[in-house]
Amino acid sequence: MRAAENFIGSTITPETWATGKITRCPAGITRCSQAQSVAATELFYSNPSNRPVTVNKDILEVWRPALPVPNGDYLANGVADYTSTPRWTADENYGIARADFQLGQNDSLFGRFTKDRSSRLDNLSLRTPDPFIGIQEGGYVMAAISQTHVFSPTIINSAKIGYMRRNDRLYYNYTDGGAQFLNPGKLDPRLSPVKGVPLGLYSIPGVSLYTAIGPQLSGPVVFVDNTFEYSDMVMITKSRHALQLGGEFKRYQTNALNEPWVYGGTFTWPDITTFLNNTPRNTTQLLGFHNPQRQQADVYRGWRQSYGAFYFQDDFNLRSGLTVNLGVRWEAIGSPREVNGKLAILQDVYTSKDFTLLTKKDAFFDIKDGLKGFSPRVGFAWNLMSGTVLRGGVGFFKEMPMYYIYQLALDAPPYNRRVTINRNAGDTVVWPYPFATATPTSLPSGEPLIMTNEVKYPYAIQWNLALEKQVGEAYVFKATYLGSRGVNLFAVYNPNQRPIEIINGRQFTSATAALPNLAFGGYRNVANISDQWYNALQLVAERRSNSGLRFNTSYTWARNIDTGGGAGIKGAEQVSGAASFSVYNSRNFASDRGLASIHVAHNFTLFYGYDLPFGRERRWGNNWPSAMNYILGGWVVNASNTYRTGLPVNLSMTPQQNRCTAQGCGGQRPDLIPGGNNNPVREKWDPNAPTVDSAYFDPTQFSVAPTGYFSNLGRNTMIRPSQFSMNLSIYKDNRIGEKGNLQFRAEFFNFSNNPNFGAPSASVFQTATGALQSNVGRINTTSTDMRKVQFGLKYTF
Repeated sequence: MRAAENFIGSTITPETWATGKITRCPAGITRCSQAQSVAATELFYSNPSNRPVTVNKDILEVWRPALPVPNGDYLANGVADYTSTPRWTADENYGIARADFQLGQNDSLFGRFTKDRSSRLDNLSLRTPDPFIGIQEGGYVMAAISQTHVFSPTIINSAKIGYMRRNDRLYYNYTDGGAQFLNPGKLDPRLSPVKGVPLGLYSIPGVSLYTAIGPQLSGPVVFVDNTFEYSDMVMITKSRHALQLGGEFKRYQTNALNEPWVYGGTFTWPDITTFLNNTPRNTTQLLGFHNPQRQQADVYRGWRQSYGAFYFQDDFNLRSGLTVNLGVRWEAIGSPREVNGKLAILQDVYTSKDFTLLTKKDAFFDIKDGLKGFSPRVGFAWNLMSGTVLRGGVGFFKEMPMYYIYQLALDAPPYNRRVTINRNAGDTVVWPYPFATATPTSLPSGEPLIMTNEVKYPYAIQWNLALEKQVGEAYVFKATYLGSRGVNLFAVYNPNQRPIEIINGRQFTSATAALPNLAFGGYRNVANISDQWYNALQLVAERRSNSGLRFNTSYTWARNIDTGGGAGIKGAEQVSGAASFSVYNSRNFASDRGLASIHVAHNFTLFYGYDLPFGRERRWGNNWPSAMNYILGGWVVNASNTYRTGLPVNLSMTPQQNRCTAQGCGGQRPDLIPGGNNNPVREKWDPNAPTVDSAYFDPTQFSVAPTGYFSNLGRNTMIRPSQFSMNLSIYKDNRIGEKGNLQFRAEFFNFSNNPNFGAPSASVFQTATGALQSNVGRINTTSTDMRKVQFGLKYTF
C-alpha cells in the first residue's frame, strides 16, 4: 500500500537565518506574503552592551541545512508556513489455519494457528543527508488448541492451551540502537548530545515539523512478548440454573527496549530568539555509565509476570419472565521481576539520596488489593410484558498493572540515570555536548522516572439500566442509562514539588520555598492518584432485516470527568501509557478535575444496509441467466454515518509561573480574565487563520498568571471541532459449485471526503509579558484521513 498525507507546519524564514533579524508581518495581521514581511527585531548578546549579533555559529551551521525552506505564508516571530505531502508505504501479510477433529462421541478437538506480519515506512520532513525515514515493523503469532468433553447432556468441560508472540519494532534510519537496528546514517556530530548516539529530539518554538525535530519520544522501541495461557471451564445446566465455573493462568514474558526520552536526549528553547542565540531552556537525557566508552543508557529489560483467575457465574430463572445473573471473579497478578537485575527503587521519595539496586529475584513494587481479589457482578432481565424487557446490572472490574503501566520507570544507576539541566533552576545549559565530560559524580540532581513502591489495583464500578421494546417483527427500541466510577487510576505526578500557600484565595509558591528532597530536582512518579466518573444516556432504534432493508441508529449523551488518570481503566483519561498525563499541582490533585481527554458530549451513529432487489432469489431477476446474475445480481450496500462533538483541549502557555520547573510538573495553564469565557470558540473561524481574530478561539479571554501563582483556568475547558464521517461498502457473493464462494468487495472510507479538523494550537502565551504564540489557535492537522478506496476479492471453499 502506498499513500500520502497532507502536512502543514512551520519553519524558520531564510531572512531570519541570513540576517539574524526576526521577520514578522505588518502590524494587525499574523499571516502575510514574503514581500509584505519585515525584519524588525534584532538579536542581542545577553550582556550590558546589548550589541547586535548574528545567529550563533553552531546553530547556523547545523540547523539551516537541516530544516526545510518555507513554501507558504510568513507568520510572526521569524517563522513561515511549510506544507508537504509526506509519502508512506505499508504492507501486511496475514494467514490463518484451523482444524477440527471429532475424537469420539463425547470428545472434540479444535486447533488454530494465525500469523501476521506488517511494516510501514514514513518519509519525514527533516533535511538529512539521506531521507529521514521512520520505520515500523510488527507482527504476531497465535496458536491455540482446545478440547471439549461432554460428560452428560447437562455437564460440558472445555480446556484450552494457547500461545501468543508479538514482535514489534519502531525506529528511525538515524537511530543508533546497537544490533537491534540498522546502522545510522551520517549526521553532523553536534546533533548528538551524548557520546555514541547520533540524533536527539529538539523542540524549537514556532517550528512545527510534526511535534518536534528528530526521532520523537516514541522511538526507538523493541517489544517482544510471549504469553502462555491455560484455561478450563465447566458448564452445568441443572433445573432452572445455568452454571459456569472455571479458571485461567497466564505467564507473561516480555523483553523490551524502550528509551522514553530518545537516545539523543531532548533540547528545548523558550523562543526563536534564544534558539538563534543558542541559549537553551533545558535538556533531558537518560545516561548510562556501565560502559566507559559510551554514555548510552541500557534500557533493555526482561519483564516477567504471572496471572491467575477463578470465576463462578449462575444464570437462573427466579420466576417466569425474570432471569437473574450472579457471578464473582477472583483474580490476581504477581509483582513484576526483571530477569537481568536492572531495576532500582527509591526507598522514600522524600528522604532517599540515592537508588537501591534490585536483584532479579526482587519484586519491582508491591501490589495491594482493597477488594481482596474478588470482583462481584449481578444482573437481571425482566420481561415486563409482551415485547418489553427491563435489564440492569452492576459489577466490579479490575485492571492488571502490567508492562504498559511501569514501562517508563527505568532509572537504575549505573545502567541508566535520567538527568535534566534546567536554566530556570539556575543550571547552565549548553548546546552542543552538554554531557561531554559528565561522570556520575559531576551530574546535577536528576528527575528520575520512578514507580510508586506500593501499587493498588485500578478498578471500575460499572452499572446500567435499560428498557427495551420490540414493535412488530422488525423494530426494536432501547433506552439505556450507563454509569461508571474509576478508582485508583494511574497518573504521573511530582511529589518533590515545593510547598504551596493560599494568598488571596489562590495557590501560591514562594520563591524561598525549598524542595522536600534536595537530592533530586523532581520526579515523574507513576502512582494511583486519580479517579473517573462517567454517566451517559443512550437511545437506540433498530430495524432488523425486512424486505432487504436494515438499520441501527444510536444517540449518546455523556459526561466523562476525571482527575487526569493516565492509564488504568478504559474510559478514563487514556490507556496508551501511564505517562500520558502529568498532574498540574501535586499539592492539590483536585485542581486537575475536569473533562476527560476522551470526553464526547454528543455522539450519533447510523448504520444501514440494503440488499438491492436484483438477481436470483431477489424481487426482480430471479430467472436471469448465470452470466447476467454474476454481473448485476446479488449486490449488497452497507453504510455508516457518524457525528460526534469535539474532544476537549487543555490550554497551556510557555512561561511556568508557578515556580514548578521540573518536567514532572504539568504544563501551566493561562489565567481566565474576569468574566471571561473558558471555551471561547468562534462561530466563524478560518483554519488558515490569517489573523488572530480569525483563529479557532479567542486568546484575549486569557492572561498570564502572576509570578508564583497557579492558574485559575480549569483543565480541558475548550472543545475542539466536531467530526463527521461516512463509510460505504458494496459487496457481492458469487456461488461457485456447491461449496465455493467468490466475494467482491469495494470499500470507501470517508466517502464524502469531509475535512475533519484536528486540535488547535493550544499554547497561548510565549512570554511572561503576554506575547502570544505565533500560531495560537491555528489548526494545521485533520483528525481523520482523506477519502480512501480499496477493493478486494475473497474466495472461500
